[in-house]
Amino acid sequence: MRLHAAKDYVDMAAILDEYPDIRATYNLTPSLLRQLLDLESGTKDLYQIHTEIPAADLTDDQKTFIVSRFFDINPKIITRFPRYQEIANDRENSDAWDESTWRDLQLLFNLGWTDPTFLAQEPLARLVEKGRNFSEEEKAIVLAEHLRLISEVIPLHKRLQDAGQIEITTTPFFHPILPLLVDSNLAGRAVDDIELPARYTFGLDAVEQVRLGVAFYRELFGQAPRGMWPAEGAVAQEVVGMIAKTGIDWIATDEEVLARSIGQTGFGRNAQETVQEADALYRPYIAKGGRSGQLYVLFRDKVISDKVGFTYSGEDGEAAARDLISRLHAIREQLAGGGSLNQPYLVSIILDGENAWEHYPNDGKKFLHALYRLLEEEQSNGTIRTITPSHFIDRFPQQPQIEELWAGSWVSPDYLTWIGEAEENRAWNYLHRTRNFVLQEQRKLDETTLAAVMDAIYTAEGSDWFWWYGSDQNSGDDASFDEQFRRTLQRVYRLMEKPIPDFLKVPVIPAIAQQPDGGVTALISPDIDGIADVAEWEGAGFYTEEGGTQATAEQVVDRLYYGFDSENVYLRLDSRRPWRDIAPEVRIGFYLTQPGGRYEQPFTRISLLEDRAETLLGFGANMLFEVVIVDLAPPFIYRVDGKGNYQSVQEQVQSASQGSVLEIALPYSVFGKPDAGDQFRLRAVVSEGNQRDIQLVPGTGPAQISVPDLGLTTPILTITDPVGDDHGPGSYTYPQDGVFGSGAYDLTEFAWAEDESNYIFRFTFAGKLNNSWGAPNGMGIHTLDIYIDAIEGRGERRLLPGRNAALPEGSGWDLAIWAEGWTPALYTPPTETDPTPQKLGGSEAFQVISDAGNNKITIRIAKETVADALQLDIAALEPASWGILATVASQEGFPAGGVWRIRDVEASAQQWRLGGAPADTNHTRLIDVAYPANFSPSQEEALSSYPPSQAGSMDELGADDFAQLEGF
Repeated sequence: MRLHAAKDYVDMAAILDEYPDIRATYNLTPSLLRQLLDLESGTKDLYQIHTEIPAADLTDDQKTFIVSRFFDINPKIITRFPRYQEIANDRENSDAWDESTWRDLQLLFNLGWTDPTFLAQEPLARLVEKGRNFSEEEKAIVLAEHLRLISEVIPLHKRLQDAGQIEITTTPFFHPILPLLVDSNLAGRAVDDIELPARYTFGLDAVEQVRLGVAFYRELFGQAPRGMWPAEGAVAQEVVGMIAKTGIDWIATDEEVLARSIGQTGFGRNAQETVQEADALYRPYIAKGGRSGQLYVLFRDKVISDKVGFTYSGEDGEAAARDLISRLHAIREQLAGGGSLNQPYLVSIILDGENAWEHYPNDGKKFLHALYRLLEEEQSNGTIRTITPSHFIDRFPQQPQIEELWAGSWVSPDYLTWIGEAEENRAWNYLHRTRNFVLQEQRKLDETTLAAVMDAIYTAEGSDWFWWYGSDQNSGDDASFDEQFRRTLQRVYRLMEKPIPDFLKVPVIPAIAQQPDGGVTALISPDIDGIADVAEWEGAGFYTEEGGTQATAEQVVDRLYYGFDSENVYLRLDSRRPWRDIAPEVRIGFYLTQPGGRYEQPFTRISLLEDRAETLLGFGANMLFEVVIVDLAPPFIYRVDGKGNYQSVQEQVQSASQGSVLEIALPYSVFGKPDAGDQFRLRAVVSEGNQRDIQLVPGTGPAQISVPDLGLTTPILTITDPVGDDHGPGSYTYPQDGVFGSGAYDLTEFAWAEDESNYIFRFTFAGKLNNSWGAPNGMGIHTLDIYIDAIEGRGERRLLPGRNAALPEGSGWDLAIWAEGWTPALYTPPTETDPTPQKLGGSEAFQVISDAGNNKITIRIAKETVADALQLDIAALEPASWGILATVASQEGFPAGGVWRIRDVEASAQQWRLGGAPADTNHTRLIDVAYPANFSPSQEEALSSYPPSQAGSMDELGADDFAQLEGF
């Protein structure tokens, strides 16, 4: 909060202050304001605390924090400071840094988190000029400037509000997804098949969050708020009355919520992205809250808002501002063309106020100044006028009514970002159990304690905890949010002087799965005799524990092996000295996630004895195979029951140990039969009898085991793709950001096989997969398309939107499999009435497994699903006669208009754009195609042979206007 205040909160309002005729609305959340006041009063964040420590006094732990967190800033900002970039480039050598380097990093991190306007003024300008070799006193100067800027945020906004230039809105106090407090099952209104946690129904908490937000605003700004931004634009009919009852006149959310509220699936846009139903979108609506009153509801233009928030940062500021103005003119022309421009309309552009600017050159100043200047010109011409929502409503109170406000948010017309995934649901269950405990005990609490307890509960109800849970969002350090969330709930029990329950000791987010040091390369069938036969285990995957001869006494394991054949999973654990020499009784447990397993236990069995609950596995195990070395009896087998207990089962598996080797074979009849491409978690735990756990293997987190082809599939097609052809038509280069590692898109093999029930497609790459953004299926940067031409004489020639490629005359795809990180789906061709491909199903329609250890992505789709899509009987499927095309593109979360989530190619590579594009608009966005080396035409020839066009919309072009790609 301190850092954003220094870089954004003052500057954004100060720029607007230079254009007194421009009106804008700012949302200042109560939790943000409370933190600013705390900072003014002397509270310090961890970054400031670590900045203030003299560089000479830094401990190893403090240095570790600084190295891991003092680059939490946009790389574009780091490049503004040569010394900062120099240190960033040398991060791997931090052990050798001298005192001056540590001090420079402490200061430059905070300097980077300061708006350029203030960096150009004293006392910071001379520090920018100095650049390096800073003193301890100069660190204090930067922090003092931050404190000064923090103290200006509220007075500056209040002055602009009192002058009538801005409107300030509030939010329910701790930023909760308000409808989910009323009833978490509201999440099922938009998504029928969503998996939901225990039902959370604490409507009075929702009422109090709203009341507290309104009261805090009134206290700080001297008047009642008229507008409210519900956290994340999350609304539902059920919250209208409670908000209206506090005196709030209007709220705002997203255009997709309006579409659902009036019976549409969305708003159509033309090739220029102008909304065709402009008369419906660009006005407030009235939502009735029964006897509690009514609210006006504003709905933002999603495209324009996201342009400002995400894509204009990659353009020249002046050009971006002019583009925004042209979009407003296009809306005006659309209204005029429909004969509707006989009344005022309101275009709402709403985005996160602080997050966009770090991606812009010079913090977005050129764009903002150009935008406000152009808006002043428009106002003088009388065509476009800026206005606050309350002023608009006062002037034009007669607006249409919505019968029922849809349950959705500004992210999407649902609540899937905050509920529905396993981690999100687990967090809701933690909150639910804690909130219910308070409900049961609250009558025993005095007023002061209850108030403190409820403050912690309201904090835990905030949306940001649930935003970072699950795979749909990734902070880069989700584990720290997880820890803070559980600490907040633990504080409830401490305040009540009650024992902290074990479930709050268990992270919501499982430990990061560890990729093997060597993946499985072949099936194995070793003799289980306790003898380490190299040939028998050749082809197995393995994890090597660090330490070697320098390992501590309790680091007893050297290596964990795993492998498969058609009947068993094989495990082998090698110790650094004979097993019998480690302790009087050594107990080794192999904890696994069993295929189809229902119940989970996050603690080891030994640590649960006598209710110790000490050792976390880092995942929820549902099966345990335990061997006692001293007597070499057959392994004990345990399954986890509904109460989380390890229940012994009467089955036997084979094991053997000699010296420092332990081998075990787990037959699928006991473990459960996996399919090729399946993944499961595994961790071996070495214990001293029933007394204590000595070592967990792997030590850095649970192993992630990918099941290879067990020899039960029949190959259909294998294409060996040339190495080094990940350049599209021959000229393309990767984006410049480090997430796009060398060879990441270089397809080396595409294989298609089948088993009795499924088709299996496997893509193998030369470089590493990357999932640093946390895609649900591990596909963080890839988009893989598979086009199947199964029925002669029909099908679609053009590939999915944005690929800018087509099948040749006489061919046509009947089924497209679009595999990507967040929106994988199946499609059939467009229809006569709808020119876009027809979606058959999303992530539930097929399975994607990313095997980062072997650089492979496997797609498994049921034959029954394919048959239904092709409208054929399963018996009529004849894959040997089909044509198939597989392509590779770069996934993009904020694509160009009309492009389905793949990355643009520019003339020169940029941070987030591919380079090497020709000077036309219909060049392909594909990086690699599954073509063998001897295929003619080659990939490069096929992707570069098309008639160049300057068409502004690809809708103007036909299949022959794009690169022609033959299938196999």
